[in-house]
Amino acid sequence: MQKFSFLKLFCSALLCVLCSLTPAAFANSGGGSASASAGGAATATLEPFTVNLSSFDRYLQISVTLQVAGPEVADKIKAVMPMVRHNMIMLLSGKESSQIQSADGKHDLIEEIKERINKVLETKEKNGVTDVFFVNFVIQ
Repeated sequence: MQKFSFLKLFCSALLCVLCSLTPAAFANSGGGSASASAGGAATATLEPFTVNLSSFDRYLQISVTLQVAGPEVADKIKAVMPMVRHNMIMLLSGKESSQIQSADGKHDLIEEIKERINKVLETKEKNGVTDVFFVNFVIQ
């Protein structure tokens, strides 16, 4: 009986510790976050998007992480986040599901996203967004 009480107390304490860490680990800074990955490349994570596709019978749910030329670019993205999100929504909602289902379609979308965001940043690819990673990509 004493072993059961100890186990119950230990599990409760562990649960409390894990719950107290969760808010800090998942904190959001209102639109996206900037960081440097293990490989040293700076990134900017955008909040997820859910948009109707142009045919209105399907929608796209997408999460994107941007690889950027440096931490200052990630900070600039954060500063112009409303324009970045607007451009992303306009781009994504203008697509048909058939355009973005294939690997080639996704690659084309990556190039379009880089162009759009670099235009917002008023910079060229080598000094701005250098790559786009889809963390989540669901068409329904």
